[in-house]
Amino acid sequence: MTQELSKSTRKRGISRRRFLATTAAALPAAAVITRPGNALAQSNQVIIRTSSGGSYGDAMERAVYAPFTEATGIEVVKTPSDMAPLIASVKNSQPLVDVVDTSEGLLQTLAAQDVLEPIDYRAFTLFTKDDIGADSAQDLMVRRMVYARLLGYKGSAFSDAAPSSWADFWNVEAFPAPRAISGLELNMPDLEFALLADGVPMDELYPLDIERALAAYARIREDIVSFYGTDAISANLLSTGEVDLLAIANGRIQPMIDEGGDYAIEWNEHMKVPSAYAILKEPTNLENAHKFIDFALSPETQARFAAEIPYGPTNKKAFDLIAPEVAAKLPTNPEWNDKGFTQNVAWWGENTAEVTKAWNVWASQ
Repeated sequence: MTQELSKSTRKRGISRRRFLATTAAALPAAAVITRPGNALAQSNQVIIRTSSGGSYGDAMERAVYAPFTEATGIEVVKTPSDMAPLIASVKNSQPLVDVVDTSEGLLQTLAAQDVLEPIDYRAFTLFTKDDIGADSAQDLMVRRMVYARLLGYKGSAFSDAAPSSWADFWNVEAFPAPRAISGLELNMPDLEFALLADGVPMDELYPLDIERALAAYARIREDIVSFYGTDAISANLLSTGEVDLLAIANGRIQPMIDEGGDYAIEWNEHMKVPSAYAILKEPTNLENAHKFIDFALSPETQARFAAEIPYGPTNKKAFDLIAPEVAAKLPTNPEWNDKGFTQNVAWWGENTAEVTKAWNVWASQ
């Protein structure tokens, strides 16, 4: 008998039908988008693929996009897209965007398809390779921030004992609560958390055992309200009371805490996820793309962004401009640095198709 993917088909969650429909392809199904305006973008534009709205989008607008336009006169045109249409657009010699802003894992997928333009570090004047380090200054992408995926929950839902590990998240008897975790639409599912819950140590996670992770997912499948598809949805699920326990990006839940909400973060077993900028091959606005990245990686912009949303900057000079109370909330804070691990983006880049195929088979059972 076919199992239900979750107990809920609420509009902010993901129904079984929609879940299967959106995971049917080797890469997530894509919205059809076109370049805004004329067939060719104007020279005073830079077109950016950005991942989502919500608190992240607001922070980007205030800290990066608006100041960039004010400083340069270049208009920032934002558009969402999955990776598949971006790949297809380059193959057809009609790149949809200039700059891609997404997780480094997804950018590795684009790199494997040979659709990225080499980064010209000679074009940058506001930061250097030494400022961001060798791990960030890559040939085909520039790492711009580090965020954390972690355990978040409503405080009053766990008055006796709060969950403190992914094993606790999986323990529905000891910690009964409506819960949510990411599905295939949000870059990739959190297989790492499933394996941690199943007893795999943090330093032995990779290469991920896909079959074992999905078997762990199956144990709590009936207790998941939503396999959500965007970070914005995860925050909405918590703020509206649809769930009390979930995997969430630290930058989505921290503002809710700062505003006085009854929410809490557990840093134990958090996953650091690097995010980066890349340039699609032969973009319309190559010069403006480099100008945007240069501005976005400057110490001032990185510090301004960290003050808006607690994601860790990659430019070490930014920390000279960040207030101590802000630095304390960042994933790169030494206080909890050893409580987590960094996502192996190279593994994900090489195994995205295999994970997608396995997830689709699991979802259809």
